[in-house]
Amino acid sequence: MSDLSSGDAARSDESRDKRREGALSFIVGNIERAVAPMRMLALLAFLLTLWWCQAVLIPIVLSILISYALDPPVARLVAWRVPRALAVLLVMCTLLGVFGGCAYALRGQATAFVERIPSAAHMVSQTISAITRGEPGTLQRMQAAARELEVATAGRRAKDGVTPVRVEEPTFRWSDWLWSGSRSAGEFLAQMFSVLFLTYYLLAAGDLFKRKLVRMVPTLSDKRVTVQILNDIDRQIERFLLARAAVSFIVGVVVWGAFLLLGVDDAAVWGVVGGVLVAVPLVGPTFLVVAAGVAAFVQFGSLPMAATVSGVCIVIGALEGNVLTPWLMSKVGEMNAAAVFISLLFWGWIWGLWGLLLAVPITAAIKAVCDRVEDLGPIAELLKE
Repeated sequence: MSDLSSGDAARSDESRDKRREGALSFIVGNIERAVAPMRMLALLAFLLTLWWCQAVLIPIVLSILISYALDPPVARLVAWRVPRALAVLLVMCTLLGVFGGCAYALRGQATAFVERIPSAAHMVSQTISAITRGEPGTLQRMQAAARELEVATAGRRAKDGVTPVRVEEPTFRWSDWLWSGSRSAGEFLAQMFSVLFLTYYLLAAGDLFKRKLVRMVPTLSDKRVTVQILNDIDRQIERFLLARAAVSFIVGVVVWGAFLLLGVDDAAVWGVVGGVLVAVPLVGPTFLVVAAGVAAFVQFGSLPMAATVSGVCIVIGALEGNVLTPWLMSKVGEMNAAAVFISLLFWGWIWGLWGLLLAVPITAAIKAVCDRVEDLGPIAELLKE
């Protein structure tokens, strides 16, 4: 009798455990189903925040990058017992003086370059008008007939007392995209002043914020991982900046030499312009090809010469974009080319021109974090070379 009662109790306990497990799995399943939409909403909110706060976030990211670039000379002066605040001031003033000196040295060529822009625009417009004054083709005749029909219909409706309404479809404006993150020249100058002062404060603070971040981490193992992540980010960004400066310098020298051999006016200015534009992926080289071709056409008055200058720029841009930059960036960033290209598309979509400039260092920092955090390992694997 006791054996039967103990067996019934065991079966009852087993049944109760199964019911508990079933209820627990039901609750966990509901929580997981509820978490998935919440994660999607959080991702959308994060993207919206990136776009909406770009006027604040872009100067911060720029200041951080510039502070990384200027930290080595500041650290050298500090090692020579120069007070850090004074060392930062000396480095920043020296850098501004170098840029100002280069601008002053090229002032003559730059002035001549700017003064030729109106005449160049006039000459290009005259050439286009001369080309389009020929015998109209089938497409031009169809467009003229459509315009006449539209005018006749509008006049008929006006006579009937009906006011014609024409709806203009919104078009994509390149100027709006290029100025994304700084909607006007005044706002751009304000951002640059913000970047200047924020860079000074970041350099003057030294590693203060890094030490604060490490102190915020609760456990010793997490502190160690945080230090490793910060060191990896330092290394990635420093190597990226050096590689980017090397690419711009090489392209600038090559453009200057090629334009000098071709006899293009203001070759030194074009070298500086080429070195700066090549730092803007996709957009910069394209603009250089078009601008150089127009300038060559205005100077030589010859389409073959304009095509030659544009072709030289295309070759230089192709070698830079397909050989030099991918090789250097893969070495310094240890990221595959597809991941770099996708990052350019994403950050260019979010922040426009600034996004293209900042895409690679931001992605390199994300990869450094994912390399050290176990749960983010799959993301790091996707970004690796």
